[in-house]
Amino acid sequence: MKKLARDGFTLIIRGMKTLKFLVLSGVLVAVCTGFAVAGSAQGFDVGARYHKQHSEFSGLPYGDGDWTYGAAYEIHDDNALFQLACGFTPELTGKDDLDYGITPELNLLAKDGIYQGGVGILSTYTRDSEGKGDWMDMYWQLVLGLNFPLGKSLSIQANAYYVFENWDALSSFKFDDVEFGGYLGYKF
Repeated sequence: MKKLARDGFTLIIRGMKTLKFLVLSGVLVAVCTGFAVAGSAQGFDVGARYHKQHSEFSGLPYGDGDWTYGAAYEIHDDNALFQLACGFTPELTGKDDLDYGITPELNLLAKDGIYQGGVGILSTYTRDSEGKGDWMDMYWQLVLGLNFPLGKSLSIQANAYYVFENWDALSSFKFDDVEFGGYLGYKF
């Protein structure tokens, strides 16, 4: 066993056990929540988001004019929606030597007619030109938007986003830091 520990093989086995545990836990959660979701409306969205260089949150990799293209899965209730989204930014200009970014996010939005708003948590994975990647710490966003239905199944969303590092940072809110995005949605 000592020989295995020296070459890192034990760490690989432990990692595989952890991965199996996480996969099985995910399947269990999906099955348990699947019955509750079955009666709810669900949707799939595709769209884009326009980023701005943030004046306070200096750790963000986005510069003025960076675009993120993304997809989202939504579960709708009468007065709320739960959104799991992922965006891809092909070019990051806010930090030197970064090639691209991938940003998964989880949003909980209240809705009333065409209006929607809420909060989300997200993180960004960035990769530099040398092939090294790194995850940012989790950060937050406020979302406020409009969701216009186009018939029974389609909709168009227009959202404004304000990202921040921690809740204390909301006191330094500036309208110049607000980002905008739009999505085309299909509800099933």
